[in-house]
Amino acid sequence: MFGWTADEPDHPLADPHTARQIINELRGGDPVSQLDEAIGHLESLPRVEGFRLVRLYEVIDLLDQAAKPHQRRITADYIGASRLAHHQENRLWKSAADFWRSLAQAYLRCLEIFRSNPKEARTFDAMLPICCARVMRALGAEVKWLFLRHGPVPQHLWSHASSAFALAEASGIALQPIRVYEVSHSDTTVQQEYLRLLVLGAASTDTLHPAQLELAERAIAWFSRSFVLSANRSGETTHYVDLAARRPPARLMQSVAPAPSLRYFGISKARAEIVSLLRVVKERELIPESVLLGELHSVPLVITTLEHLLREFGARAPARIRERRAGAVRLMVAHGYRAVLETIQRDARREPLRSIDIETWMAADSSPGGYGATIRYMRGDWVKLGAFVGIKLEEAPYWGIGVVRRINRANETDHHVGVQLLAAAALPVELMPAPQEPTVDAEPRHALLLSERPDENGEVDLAIEVGAFSSSVRFIVRIKDKPYLLVASRLVEAGDDFDIARFRVQRTQAA
Repeated sequence: MFGWTADEPDHPLADPHTARQIINELRGGDPVSQLDEAIGHLESLPRVEGFRLVRLYEVIDLLDQAAKPHQRRITADYIGASRLAHHQENRLWKSAADFWRSLAQAYLRCLEIFRSNPKEARTFDAMLPICCARVMRALGAEVKWLFLRHGPVPQHLWSHASSAFALAEASGIALQPIRVYEVSHSDTTVQQEYLRLLVLGAASTDTLHPAQLELAERAIAWFSRSFVLSANRSGETTHYVDLAARRPPARLMQSVAPAPSLRYFGISKARAEIVSLLRVVKERELIPESVLLGELHSVPLVITTLEHLLREFGARAPARIRERRAGAVRLMVAHGYRAVLETIQRDARREPLRSIDIETWMAADSSPGGYGATIRYMRGDWVKLGAFVGIKLEEAPYWGIGVVRRINRANETDHHVGVQLLAAAALPVELMPAPQEPTVDAEPRHALLLSERPDENGEVDLAIEVGAFSSSVRFIVRIKDKPYLLVASRLVEAGDDFDIARFRVQRTQAA
């Protein structure tokens, strides 16, 4: 299978018998340990002299194929687990991210030899399209795993992808139908694989939870056959990439000057296909078996993720609901439902706040709807999408309530965080079960009232501990010594440690 001659490079995988043994040993056992073993082999290959290009590619292919079950298992464990210990999460993430980085570098080494050695290139023509496509797949997976930790994505990843695509374009193979792997469901092209990476990179994934990001990657792969990439901008293109620059793909603006190195892209007719799928999912409350989006995804998750892709790749960039004002603002921040509740209760009683519960952030911009802040040297690892936070401006009389909606990292220390403000002022309240509620625990519940007054429907929002909401529950709450009856209306949002629930104020005096 390898076609070795007597003149072999000094590497264990250069010997066919040893290679088969190593590959067979990789097929079982602990996924992380086995993936780490594969990483060691992949990282050693580019440093070895004497490998002919075809042989090097075949060895990388064997390692790639042997590692597939392990990387699939790690992805399922990382995305599908409801809660992982911090060390377990780190172990899974590092193994997967390192594997894809090593695999991408190994296939890129093949392209480097192809460019620099015409004699070797002649023997590799048939494998070049698949090698370019595998570079895109590996880089795309590497980018996804970096996005799962909110970045940063090194600029050279985009440069490597653009360089591989430019090579495919120059070689006339960018649109050649291929199977990236023998078990692939359908044909693809190098251009289609490049588009998958570009669309994922431009999809504003800093607002997506891990399961949404995994689903977005799968949806992009499924619809990628209907994406468009062109050297000319048109009504079908919403974004662009510069093949000559070390920059990620970006939204196409009128100010972008044409250049030979620019390529314009968009989701094109995939938009109509996504809209059609959304209609089916909403009407039937199921995902058609013919659409391969994976097994772990719920109907609500599919709906929110596909709607996100439609917004991000619309003809116009998504606009902010409220304009943000630039200017540094110092914020006191408490996090986690119980810590936020206790902090606001202490503040209401004019008791000293516990410094261990409070962080100080500098918000670079603000609006009535939220804040954009940069956290340097973040304390702990609690900042994640959906985190419940209490926020108080210096000298402000009240604590507000927010939820972390956006996270990205510009470097290893600075996290840029977007917080949506749910209430500018939260009032701590005590909820007592209403009379004639025998199924309800008689103990009072503590909550945070988020509404200044009932809305036009006579309803108010409360933040309560996770799991405390029931559609049949009724509470008595006293506000300024006046009792009010609250009747459960609906659950607005469910977080890890909190619920935002809406209640109807049915009457102003308790029975």
